[in-house]
Amino acid sequence: MQRVSFLGAVILMGCGGSAAARLPPGKSPTPKTITVAEPGGDAHDPHAAALQRLADAPWGRRNDKDNQLHAPLLDWKTWKRVQYWGVDHFLGFRYGDDHHVVALAFVRDIEGGTSNSSERCNRQWEKWARPQITAFEVQLGTIGQRVGEWRGEPLVVRYVDGYVDYALKRRHFSAAWVSYPAYPDACLTYSMAATWDGSEDLARTVRDRFVNEGFEQLLPLTETRPHRKEKK
Repeated sequence: MQRVSFLGAVILMGCGGSAAARLPPGKSPTPKTITVAEPGGDAHDPHAAALQRLADAPWGRRNDKDNQLHAPLLDWKTWKRVQYWGVDHFLGFRYGDDHHVVALAFVRDIEGGTSNSSERCNRQWEKWARPQITAFEVQLGTIGQRVGEWRGEPLVVRYVDGYVDYALKRRHFSAAWVSYPAYPDACLTYSMAATWDGSEDLARTVRDRFVNEGFEQLLPLTETRPHRKEKK
């Protein structure tokens, strides 16, 4: 499992930089060039091509290495499981070496002892996440909300557009998150972010697929709080 700085991932999302030969604008990537490292293949704009691939792809699930959680992902075989440092999380994924899209799962003990609703779990996670976002100097716009369903109960999904400035560069992204009362004494939060980098509409389309279709498909495989197991 690769360890990556979360701040570095946010800053570098969609930056590209490959010296590989590129097709003319408007051409779909050559299938054999589509890889886990570059899902945009040899397209003229590999970031836009990677987002388009997610916009069109079916859903699947990926697990943690100890098979305690199955997280929904579009084009699920092409994501790489990674561990980000600088942010406390249970499970992380990236789409491409350039982090076209990132997804993270968090597990946190519930205050008061009972994780009885998605809304309550969301409020607690957002209280914890707010100073983390401030530390990374991430700026968020107006937060939207959609209420879906999970295990027969309301599932409160939040979504937002934002940006982060670093080294005179501004990186815009579209993000979403949702918290589940998945365990008797802990909440599970699943979040994602897709960078714009000239493809604002595609980034929002991918984000909205998570909001409207994906988050309800999350599948915990344990009845109690999962833990990342250290190698012996």
